[in-house]
Amino acid sequence: MIEGIIVFVAVAIVVGSIALAIVRKKKGVSGCGCGCSSCKSCTSCNAKHGEEENAEN
Repeated sequence: MIEGIIVFVAVAIVVGSIALAIVRKKKGVSGCGCGCSSCKSCTSCNAKHGEEENAEN
């Protein structure tokens, strides 16, 4: 019985994570929240911020 509950909770967490990722993607938000303009490893955010800076100049 307890194994079933553990499996159910694990599946619920995975399904919830996938659903959240889909919703965020539809809203146009990156996986990291796109609040990382100074992060060198976040190429998607840096590319967006670079385009915005070029548009301002």
